[in-house]
Amino acid sequence: MRRSLSPRFGATPRSTRGSDKGRLPPPPAPFNKKLYILFAFCLILLTNCFSALAVDEPGAPEYPSKTTVADGGGPLVLVHYMPWYDGPSTKSQENDLSVYGGHWTGWGAIRCDETTADRKAKIYARQYPLTGPYDGDAEILLQYQTALMKIAGVDGAIFDWYGSDAVNDFGAIHENVKAAVRVLKSAELKFLLCYEDNTLNMRGYQKNDPAAVAAGKRSFDWAQRNWFTDAAYVHYEGRPVALCFGPQYFNAKAQWDQVFGGVDPKPYFGDLDNRYSWADFSYNWIPMSRAVDGVLSQDALTNYLDSFYRGAQSRKPYRMATVFSAFDDAYELIGGTSYGYLDYADVFALTFEKALAQSPQVIQVATWNDYGEGTIIEPTIERGYAELEYLQDRQREWDADFPFTKEDLRYPLEFYKLLYADAADSWQRAAIAAAYAAVFAGSAETFRAEAAKTGVTVDVNDLKPLLR
Repeated sequence: MRRSLSPRFGATPRSTRGSDKGRLPPPPAPFNKKLYILFAFCLILLTNCFSALAVDEPGAPEYPSKTTVADGGGPLVLVHYMPWYDGPSTKSQENDLSVYGGHWTGWGAIRCDETTADRKAKIYARQYPLTGPYDGDAEILLQYQTALMKIAGVDGAIFDWYGSDAVNDFGAIHENVKAAVRVLKSAELKFLLCYEDNTLNMRGYQKNDPAAVAAGKRSFDWAQRNWFTDAAYVHYEGRPVALCFGPQYFNAKAQWDQVFGGVDPKPYFGDLDNRYSWADFSYNWIPMSRAVDGVLSQDALTNYLDSFYRGAQSRKPYRMATVFSAFDDAYELIGGTSYGYLDYADVFALTFEKALAQSPQVIQVATWNDYGEGTIIEPTIERGYAELEYLQDRQREWDADFPFTKEDLRYPLEFYKLLYADAADSWQRAAIAAAYAAVFAGSAETFRAEAAKTGVTVDVNDLKPLLR
């Protein structure tokens, strides 16, 4: 469907971050010179032998030996997250068109430095985030998003991942995922990967090209070294769970066996819509191929969901069920053809109830922030906090002690606005940092106390978007 075939590159790649690897220690005192020479020789020998195993991310604890479960009862609720946005990280950058990537500009078709009559930046989307267009690896943005997830009762994120190779803008996307993972982990949230093997088609590989297998293997070897052994990564029976949006390139089990050759234990693999019987499990998505005259009706949606849940997935021990709120893509804004429209009306509750009836281990929310296809639950001018408030209510059904409220959801935006505009004084910055630390630790009472120190006010009836 369009989501996987639309252009996914065009943003200017960021320079890669500096390595996290350590350096050789300074030599010891002269009286221990022989010991030092022996030590250095051994260290160089070991480095040469094991350089292929070098780890880019520091200090991940070992993976758990059991299935990852939600802390408060109920299934894991994980939001499908798009890490591909490049934009302003401070107000001073708003008029610099060069900071905006293709996922905001429609690959050059839209000037995000220009403003509409209602003071919104022009963007490649039909919905407008309360933050305005943002930068996907800005710390203030990731803190805002992670705090919203924590306050809404979300357990973590499924990252739409293009692999670890630095080609097109895939390297920048990978860096954004790394940044987001670090913030999620600080909030004790969980994560897993949804690999886009369609990137290999984008890179021009012909079918069955050994170089494509090598590219896939490089990415999953990197994930094994850095993420799959992390306690924050989602596991089933001790195996890291990995999704693919498709597959669209690797269509044979033997190819995936090669791609996963360096991963031990082998990933617990999920495909889309029961495409392959050899997949360990499957997950569903928004069935826009069933739209008629540009509209996906709720009857067609219900028929699709019932068919999927009665199918092969129902007989698998691990179940992932996807919920979503709408589909309202922006392809026509840049001369493309829309996949159709799914109205917001009651869709989130409908798909959530259908998902919950399957007793799934994971409920996937599609999506947190795919503005190109209009499937967002991140707060927007058009929908406010509706889906996050719904998730709060469901969380209370599973965990009577869930402490956060609708009012709590409004504070992170006020923090973001102060930091984005560089308008916070030192006292406010300290209070914001303390408030984030409290919410990441799950302490609602301390969060509210620190939020009050910032002097900001919130109102559940006023969205207070960040406008130009």
